[in-house]
Amino acid sequence: MKGSSRRPEQVAENLRQVVADALTRDIRDPRVGFVTLTGVTVTADLSHAKIRVSVPGEEEAKQRALEGLRSAPARRAV
Repeated sequence: MKGSSRRPEQVAENLRQVVADALTRDIRDPRVGFVTLTGVTVTADLSHAKIRVSVPGEEEAKQRALEGLRSAPARRAV
């Protein structure tokens, strides 16, 4: 049986770069102010990813920022 694969780590790093780029360039929603990408994990089968963010401020501002992130259109790879 094959040893542990680095592929999930590589995909997580690529995903982190894409999401960080989108946060700085593509998302124009005013609800999304200062958001920090704190981590990305990908399952071993690459079927799911968890992206963690940090939003400073009061709880209401955090909720608005998360709503803005959830409503952001998906960026399509070309």
